[in-house]
Amino acid sequence: MDIGQHATWHEKSALSIALQETNPPLLQPPAPRPPPTDPNMAQCPICQRQFNKDRLEKHQTICEKSSKKKRKVFDPVKMRVKGTESESYLRKIKSKKPEKEAPKPAKKDWRKQHEEFIRNIRAAKKAQQHLANGGKLEDLPPPPPMDTSDYVQCPHCERRFNEAAADRHIPKCASISSNKSKPGTGRASAAAKKPAGRVSAAPRLRR
Repeated sequence: MDIGQHATWHEKSALSIALQETNPPLLQPPAPRPPPTDPNMAQCPICQRQFNKDRLEKHQTICEKSSKKKRKVFDPVKMRVKGTESESYLRKIKSKKPEKEAPKPAKKDWRKQHEEFIRNIRAAKKAQQHLANGGKLEDLPPPPPMDTSDYVQCPHCERRFNEAAADRHIPKCASISSNKSKPGTGRASAAAKKPAGRVSAAPRLRR
């Protein structure tokens, strides 16, 4: 045999062994074991191992519980980074909780707002026409009520505003309510703190 051919055959055999080691064949399920020949022994129906008859009952309860337990899924990434610097980084990633999504603002009903706008314009035109004909505002019916369901309520005074007005009003109302709640403020408290003046004695009457 030529030296070159021998080297090639040797390399091929080494390569096939390496492939078998890296890609092992799929494990086949174990073949059922034969029943015990010893009359004092009994076989577990779950794992098919053989035990003494007096110990089989205890083993069977344990074996049944362990077979029902959910096995942990093998994590190849965790095994690769174990003992390296990347292990602490991987723990930090897993420990991070997903950020809560900000609540979405309520959708504005543009159709409802448009209809309300049209009603207000019609009511204003009727009022102008009534005044032009010499009528009085007292004779007109009250304007239609506004739909304030999408308004923002102030947590301090409980009044309702549209979104733009609420952004301006709520900070001011908060500062006003905090000043009112502080004890010892205002004119009444200042008057109470003011020291009382001397009480003038009544003049003596001459006899």
